[in-house]
Amino acid sequence: MLISPQHRARYRAYYAARPSVPPVIPAWLPLLAALVVEVGATSVLDYGCGPAAALSHAASFPVRNYDPGELAYARTPGLADVVVCTHTLEHVEPACLADVLAHLWDCAWLAAFVLVQCDISTKVLPDGTPWHTCVHPPDWWAERLATLPEARIVVLSAPGVARPGREFLCVLYRGGL
Repeated sequence: MLISPQHRARYRAYYAARPSVPPVIPAWLPLLAALVVEVGATSVLDYGCGPAAALSHAASFPVRNYDPGELAYARTPGLADVVVCTHTLEHVEPACLADVLAHLWDCAWLAAFVLVQCDISTKVLPDGTPWHTCVHPPDWWAERLATLPEARIVVLSAPGVARPGREFLCVLYRGGL
């Protein structure tokens, strides 16, 4: 299971009560663009895009959107050369995390670009549930992601992009890439 009906309802209620904001250009976009060029990607999937699907508005390359919690983007995503998963995994229910990681990796043909926030958020969902439900330190995320089949993990140190100790940033390459 990728998301429980209760968790889906929590996020829908949160976003329904929140005004729409214009997408911002993420600081990590140049790193992602370099990865797209490096692996020769022709397809990119934003896994956990949320309601705004910001990456598809900010990127200079085509991006498909997927989020099991958002009706508009919940259809089965299929394969993509590069899967982008930023500020998503910390929102996953712990009981669903193994399924989400397997699904995310199953969608990645060549590589995955992953950025996870590793600290507790002050935000809460309308029912009082914490905004971040899966909070772990960077080493914990590195260990989990490194166990994905055929994954070679490259941890990125990117000042100004990821906050050391508070966010974990990596690229997972499939097989011999």
